[in-house]
Amino acid sequence: MSSENNSKKQIVKSSAIVGGASLLTILVGLLKVKILAVLLGPGGIGLMGILTTIMATGTTFFGMGLNTSGVRELAVNNKSIESLELVRKALFLANFILGLFAIVIIFIFKEALSEWFFQSPDYQLTISVIAVGVFFSLILSSQTALLQGLRKITELAKVNVIGASVATIIGLSIVWRFGEAGVPFFVIALPLASCFAAFYYNRKLPKLSSSSITIKELSPKWKSMFSLGVVFMLTGLMGVGCQLAVRYIINDKLNIESVGYFQASWQISMTYLSFVLGAMAADYYPRLTQQIHNKKEANKLVNQQTEIAIIFAAPVLFTMLTFAPLAIKLLYSSDFTDSVEILRWQVMGDVLKIISWPLGFIVIARGYSKLFFCTELTWNASYVLFVYFGVDKFGIEIAGYAFVGSYLILLFVIYITSRKVNDFQWTIENIKLIILLISASVLLLLVSYITQVGLILIGSLLVIMSSIYAIKIISELGIKNEKLDKIVIVYKKILCALNLK
Repeated sequence: MSSENNSKKQIVKSSAIVGGASLLTILVGLLKVKILAVLLGPGGIGLMGILTTIMATGTTFFGMGLNTSGVRELAVNNKSIESLELVRKALFLANFILGLFAIVIIFIFKEALSEWFFQSPDYQLTISVIAVGVFFSLILSSQTALLQGLRKITELAKVNVIGASVATIIGLSIVWRFGEAGVPFFVIALPLASCFAAFYYNRKLPKLSSSSITIKELSPKWKSMFSLGVVFMLTGLMGVGCQLAVRYIINDKLNIESVGYFQASWQISMTYLSFVLGAMAADYYPRLTQQIHNKKEANKLVNQQTEIAIIFAAPVLFTMLTFAPLAIKLLYSSDFTDSVEILRWQVMGDVLKIISWPLGFIVIARGYSKLFFCTELTWNASYVLFVYFGVDKFGIEIAGYAFVGSYLILLFVIYITSRKVNDFQWTIENIKLIILLISASVLLLLVSYITQVGLILIGSLLVIMSSIYAIKIISELGIKNEKLDKIVIVYKKILCALNLK
């Protein structure tokens, strides 16, 4: 079998592992949010969204981008036991110290933060609880970065599933008992549970030397990670800052219920494609980092990842475009009807996101952190400006329209950037796939405004056709995986029954 097919097999295998875990995580997460929506309504979902974003902002700010730069350092140094040991210990110690610092700073400014985010001093205890969540999120990032950098895909997937499952049981129990007052504990349950799961699997990694390592030895690794990580931190901070800004604009110009509608669609949009995006972060990023200085091989890998991402994301994208109202009703409640149009347009934006994501990793793998910051600034600035200037005219629906507009701009910018820094260009096959994906998605979006019956018929046909094509690719690659084998067997039986084989 050719090296290209072997590479594609690796991508599909990683996607299957991460995707299977992500599917379970998604189902658990959606069940969790569904119950929370029933218990607390749009207001509770809005509060959860704000607290989740605050925790993400704190984690990003105090994390200094070490989760991203740490993965890169681990991928680069994984052939040297001594260097790997230094990176592992430097990564954990740095996150531990930063986590303690985060708790102290947030606790000192808890009253000011309560006034800023909630226009009231009554949320100081809530802010203090979120500070603990930031600490465990940082510890978790050091542990998941280690698994990711060493490409321990199966273990990383297990951490996500176990963390989500345990956090759901704990979080919902607290909300059931204490109502809205339990929401902050609901929010921090995930990093807390995932952190202990990650520690368990990291203990199974090969034992390193027990000899002590001095600060002097750690300093070069810290310098390398922080110099790259600071810009990634600013980029991540800009991202969560963008989310906070959008939620603030919606709350200020509309109301907290509208924040809940936006949060519902945003949660679904950020979750349902995680099986593809998670695979890119878990396996593709370290692989690309190791090959990035060979432009030909790196660009080949980017094209392969793009092809597989489009093929396996297409059925999910078509399903969401077709059944957005059903998804909102099942995953939340009939009170969230205003989320439907936002979700449909966000899915359209996700089409562009799937195409652009593999390209973005070229800049990260090369270590061009400032350039990466500039490309991300393009999306975030565009999104906030679109929402700010459009919310008065379009209402809450602007959140969806802005999502598409911002990703159109980003796709253009990131493709030009990739060509400049790595001489990248899509293959003819990928260009055809991109045109087909965008055309079919636009068709479904347009039909959704005309006829629901027609939408279901056309959408269902596209879901079936794209699913069959994805299974065909798995069959041709000859991947040996028990779950994938069962799907291929069913596919071949259907072909035989239809006399098409």
